[in-house]
Amino acid sequence: MTPGPRFPYLRLRLLLEPVGGGRVSAPPAPLLRRVLGRALVERFCPFGEPVCQARDGRGAPLGAPAELCDLAAHCPYGVLFAAAASRRPPYALHVPEGRQEAEVVLLGDAWRLYPWTLLALRDALAAGTGRERRRWGVGSVSRLRPGGAVERLCDGDLRELAADLEPDDLELRPGAAAAAAVEVRFVSPARLLSDGRLVAGPEPVPFPVLLGRVLDRLADLYGTALDDLLPPDHRAALVEQAGAVPLLECDAPWVEVRDYSARSKSELLLGGKVGRAVYGAGAGVLLPLLRAGEVVGVGKNTTSGNGRIEVRGLEPGS
Repeated sequence: MTPGPRFPYLRLRLLLEPVGGGRVSAPPAPLLRRVLGRALVERFCPFGEPVCQARDGRGAPLGAPAELCDLAAHCPYGVLFAAAASRRPPYALHVPEGRQEAEVVLLGDAWRLYPWTLLALRDALAAGTGRERRRWGVGSVSRLRPGGAVERLCDGDLRELAADLEPDDLELRPGAAAAAAVEVRFVSPARLLSDGRLVAGPEPVPFPVLLGRVLDRLADLYGTALDDLLPPDHRAALVEQAGAVPLLECDAPWVEVRDYSARSKSELLLGGKVGRAVYGAGAGVLLPLLRAGEVVGVGKNTTSGNGRIEVRGLEPGS
């Protein structure tokens, strides 16, 4: 029997320790993204700057990453930040509010970059983050396995990290059992597009919009492998099917988050929907796809910590 397509990923959790002690929240995800990018360039880019993302005076890209740099499809920065081998950057960040930990998810073939990613992130944290240049150590690195199991990989000494890790795989095929309803928690601001505009303000989040953004994200990350399992006509049918799923509850207000772009020297607005929604009959059949959204993130700016969701199937009467 010919094996089906694989959808690999590594989901890594770092416990962080502020140098000097104290209870200080970990650096926010947008800041973590910036310092990780700089550390990857400093450690791995022979040119000292990401020529794979060179732009003209108006800010438009001068070409595809692989056209601008022959190394782009192989170097950690080119793969992770310039998306040299995928339609979107193949990673997601999440920093739980008020916690001293951070999560990095490497998606698709980018999972192979885990040693370099962790090394660059350790370097960046040790150098200091934010205006106060607060320095952090890495207390431990674990991986989050399917089903929620946590497997410790090493302590702060990354030399103990195994060189032969194997990725986990997303399971996208419908399961045998279907929940009566599905609860989705938007843990970090979800920036979801509907007909080209953000679902904003007090608007509810319709189920076909949520499912559509999960499918878009998977397609951007896994490309033709996803086409083999969910060809475009099948995906369109799934979104149409999702249109019949009722929204039972939605308490997901818009929460504004601000960041700063060093490239454009301007403020960025990264707000989105935070809270919960409950979807009724028909949503349970699509639980595998929604649970994939837990791993890959949904919507825009997932590399800056947006779009983290948690999904739970609800039994009748719960």
